[in-house]
Amino acid sequence: MKARVALFFLVFFVLAHDLYQYFLVIAPRDLLTSCVSAPVKGFDFNATIGAYYQTSSNHVLASKLALSLFKKMYAFAPIFLYVDRPLQEVKPWWLGYDFLTLIPFDSASKSSENKGTHFATIKACSSYLKRIILAAQNVDWLILLEDDVWTCGSVDFSELTHDMNGQCVAEYNSHWGDSKPGACYGGYGGFILRGQFLREELKIDRAYIGKILAQLKRPVASDELLSAVFLKSNGTIGRYPGYAEKMGESPVIVHQMKGFYKD
Repeated sequence: MKARVALFFLVFFVLAHDLYQYFLVIAPRDLLTSCVSAPVKGFDFNATIGAYYQTSSNHVLASKLALSLFKKMYAFAPIFLYVDRPLQEVKPWWLGYDFLTLIPFDSASKSSENKGTHFATIKACSSYLKRIILAAQNVDWLILLEDDVWTCGSVDFSELTHDMNGQCVAEYNSHWGDSKPGACYGGYGGFILRGQFLREELKIDRAYIGKILAQLKRPVASDELLSAVFLKSNGTIGRYPGYAEKMGESPVIVHQMKGFYKD
């Protein structure tokens, strides 16, 4: 009996180790290889692109990877980095990246209610939107980078036909604010926003933001907030064929790549 129990635990630990190796080592490595080796169709020089990157710095390896993959494609593109915690609490892992502007930490976001990209106050929501607009001042398009967003190819700007481009798998929920029938929901990692719309059309309506917070009765997520204010400002949200939430055959922008969340 004891021998059978011992054999059972031996087999269990071997299988557990193999599963660990696959899901935390082999699978992420293979996905990264697919991203890095993806064929690049050619660069579109008809427009400029930059990035807004908000991070908690809880996953430094993943953060460095997200930045490096973007810079591999767009070496001279400006990146506006916002660390949503006091900088004295964070090691400066972003040093060494060119054309990177660090946005100072906003103390208004430091509260038990405001957490990362979830905002409980009108002021915190407005500050987030202002940071997005700041990052879009000198570019035609702005990508929302996150720790789990990989840039695996170059963007064909002719395929960006909306003010906010990504995917359209869900209809915008009217509980997040006023909406249009059939309007898409977006604004999360990897979406690409039109710079001119951000600079000239996007309205930061504090009363409207207050209405959203009152309807939700909880902090509003950044994607909910962006979707709401884009639609309120008569912006469009729709599909970009190069966006995906899993690795495909011809990836350009891939979200949900969390395999390197190890630190």
